Amino acid sequence: MVLLLLLAALLQGKVGGSITHQCFYSTTPANKHDRKYWCKMTRGVCSTIISTTGYTSEDYQGRVALEDIPQKGTFMVTMTELKENDTGTYQCGIGTTNRDLYVRLELKVSADAGVFRLIELVQGKLRGSAMVLCPSGDTPSDEKRSWCKLGRTGCTLIVDTDGYVGMGYQGRISITPQKSSGAFKILINDLKQEDSGLYRCGMGRFSSRDSPRVVALQVTRASTLPRRPKLLSGTVGGSLSVKCHHDPQGHYEEKYLCRWKGGSCSLLVDAAGFVHQSYKGRIQITSNDQENGTYTVLMSCLREEDAGWYWCGARNRHTEHTTPVKLFIQRGRW
Repeated sequence: MVLLLLLAALLQGKVGGSITHQCFYSTTPANKHDRKYWCKMTRGVCSTIISTTGYTSEDYQGRVALEDIPQKGTFMVTMTELKENDTGTYQCGIGTTNRDLYVRLELKVSADAGVFRLIELVQGKLRGSAMVLCPSGDTPSDEKRSWCKLGRTGCTLIVDTDGYVGMGYQGRISITPQKSSGAFKILINDLKQEDSGLYRCGMGRFSSRDSPRVVALQVTRASTLPRRPKLLSGTVGGSLSVKCHHDPQGHYEEKYLCRWKGGSCSLLVDAAGFVHQSYKGRIQITSNDQENGTYTVLMSCLREEDAGWYWCGARNRHTEHTTPVKLFIQRGRW
């Protein structure tokens, strides 16, 4: 099956100005060589404006361009000399017809419109991690920070600093304010294909006046990291070990285990010797094999309240990789 990873957006343009939209697709051989197109919906039919076959509609000659970058799995569409009647519904897609794989987006052109555009492309591997650093904006550092996913009907809240976490993101997303700068970090792990899309960083309450900065997340081919068991089981009073994996070429400066709850992950132990006060004497990193990209965390004297989500983590100044594991605790048999 040919998989298309195109991202939908809401675009605004100014009369006489221009817009550029970036479309994404998985870099399979079929996708790389197939026709890419850009069309506009009129009375239920999507009429081609431009495609990689060399076709350009007469009405758009000289003011539309399409650049395919197959090695990166993306193509760029640029429209210039915008007119008010360019407002409408468009599709960017792949296939021999305009009914094949596509994503729709809305373009509004007006005399005084601001430009709503992609600022940053973030890529992550299937089952891997992706990290985004959102700017501080003009709101105070103690105001609520949010992260939402753009769709046809608005921006759906995914996580915020009040502890909300959306369905499907339990145990695999965190939002961390950076106290020194007022910025905040979004970290998503165990990435899925459906995580591909457009997202917005939010400061305070989401509104049309919120940050125009948009992040495009693209989930690419599977990670080379081994797939760890997501569920582990232990017994009250017993012990268990968690084997954590990371890229051996990653040169990570910190390796750790944290406990996830409500969109944040509290550090429990790290390879530098830190141990959270409430876990003193019952948690430790017992091995750290840089060559093979593994380290092992041993938890002992298990309690019922230890049940929940945990993250293995490895980070340096530029990247951070995390993987989730859910721990179940059973009462011992007497």
